[in-house]
Amino acid sequence: MSDVVAILLSTLVLGSIYGLVAIGMTLIYGTLRILDMSQGSMVMIGSYVAWGVLVIANSNPLLALLAAFGLTFVLGTFTQLISVQPLMGRRNEFDFEMVTFITTFAVAIVFANVALQIFGPFQRNVPPLISGGVSIVGQNLAYQSIAMAATSIVLMASLGLFLARTRWGLAIRAVAQDLDAARLMGVPVGKLYPLTMGLASALAGIGGVFLGAQFFAYPGAGDLPLLEALIVVIFGGLGSLPGTLYAAYAIGFIQSAAVVTIGTTWTLPVLYGVILLVLIFRPYGLKGNPSEARL
Repeated sequence: MSDVVAILLSTLVLGSIYGLVAIGMTLIYGTLRILDMSQGSMVMIGSYVAWGVLVIANSNPLLALLAAFGLTFVLGTFTQLISVQPLMGRRNEFDFEMVTFITTFAVAIVFANVALQIFGPFQRNVPPLISGGVSIVGQNLAYQSIAMAATSIVLMASLGLFLARTRWGLAIRAVAQDLDAARLMGVPVGKLYPLTMGLASALAGIGGVFLGAQFFAYPGAGDLPLLEALIVVIFGGLGSLPGTLYAAYAIGFIQSAAVVTIGTTWTLPVLYGVILLVLIFRPYGLKGNPSEARL
């Protein structure tokens, strides 16, 4: 019984944080049709913001979350303007997805090296956002993990409401479904693209605050979250927000079950094996569409 509880609790925490980081990549792909490789850098920046606010400024976790959201929103918008926007008008001249993949990856390298020059290669210890924990059927669960899962779920639900109920959210969905029709209806696409990347980056920045407090802040802190987000996005189906959510919790469950049953060593091989099987029988992911990606 305790093993089942451990798997379920770990699935909730891992799936929530995977979903928070990956849903931004899905949002970007659904709207701009690019894989934004700078999202891992936003996680890294969020972890450094947490370290700066909590350790250097000796302030509270709420300020760290707000500061990370604001800074990564600005940097995500900046990334779109310098690495994607100049290519938008020429997207028929080359492989747009591949070129923007490279340009956003270049931006990620720049961010990582700037962090390396400023902070050095050392790991910075980020204190827990919330101390203490609770025991559930013999399994200890930190309050920080509960906060991480709860915040992730609230933010993902808020994003869903934003897309479904607000004018800008409906505009993002319209662009994702049919760019030409959205333009003909007067949707300000030029303003929409930076907003989309800014929102996605801000979500990754929030994830970075929690992951930094869970582990460390260092220049490579975003590499593993980026890889995991890519796995979730591809597993769920490129451009599908429901697919991303399903995939996030499915991967969280696979990892948690593997750790409890066969140990940490075999977690990644099992995960990659399951994903390989899924993509063999479902090449476009759980909720992907072979002809187009939709939010």
